[in-house]
Amino acid sequence: MKKLMFASLALLGSVALANAQEATPAPAPQESNQATEVVAPAPAAQDQEDKTKIKSEELPEAVKKSLEAQEYRGWLIDAAYHVKSTDSYEVELKNGAETKTVKFNKDGKVEG
Repeated sequence: MKKLMFASLALLGSVALANAQEATPAPAPQESNQATEVVAPAPAAQDQEDKTKIKSEELPEAVKKSLEAQEYRGWLIDAAYHVKSTDSYEVELKNGAETKTVKFNKDGKVEG
């Protein structure tokens, strides 16, 4: 009886080992005569190219004045950016572990 158990375990083990070693080949890439389409960068990527990091001292006086308002008390400027295409400014603010980004136009008014 022991010999039968060992024989069946050996058979089962060899089958499992053989199946584990089988690899399915990855499908070969198909060649095409068609031209590949060039995809334009996503708007987010274009926004990054359009934004220039600036020092907080370089913000317009109107934006600095807006940042002195009560709603921004306790918030520190972490980073500031000038968005060339819209002539606006993005200011990243930090208050402890909290962060937020506020967009201002050149006149210091908050944009949507």
